[in-house]
Amino acid sequence: MKDKFPIVGPPAVVTKDMCDLNNHMNVVYYQHIFEDGCLGFFSEMGFTAEYFEEGFSSFTLETDIRYLKELLEGEKAYPYFRLVNLSPKLIHYAGIILDESGEVSAFTENVLAHVDMSVRKTSIMPEKTYSPLQRMLEDHNQTGDMGFELRLKVK
Repeated sequence: MKDKFPIVGPPAVVTKDMCDLNNHMNVVYYQHIFEDGCLGFFSEMGFTAEYFEEGFSSFTLETDIRYLKELLEGEKAYPYFRLVNLSPKLIHYAGIILDESGEVSAFTENVLAHVDMSVRKTSIMPEKTYSPLQRMLEDHNQTGDMGFELRLKVK
């Protein structure tokens, strides 16, 4: 499965503080692992310090998470990501969290808006941002079908 998601984030270990009354990781920490894990992915997409200094950012418009297998205290969680679709203003990406045996614990998909921070509104990406994303999308599409039905869309 991880070969369908070419960007690897740093692993996380489930701690006692992350567990709820069911003695498994609380749902809020899946989002936390996805968020911390995608920093390198965002950098590869071009969301670097230079991008922000030029007055741009991205805002999350929608997120969907599916919880597929519980993670228990002491287990490692491995996040992986891939670009799914894009338009001149929007980015659709997906991620998975694998457990140590390689089983999918969670699947997420997200839609981001490219934002011009001078007006704090969605705007068309500069060509130097959009063109590399188009190439990344082509590369990620080469990995084949993800095996998950997508619920979110980019128009």
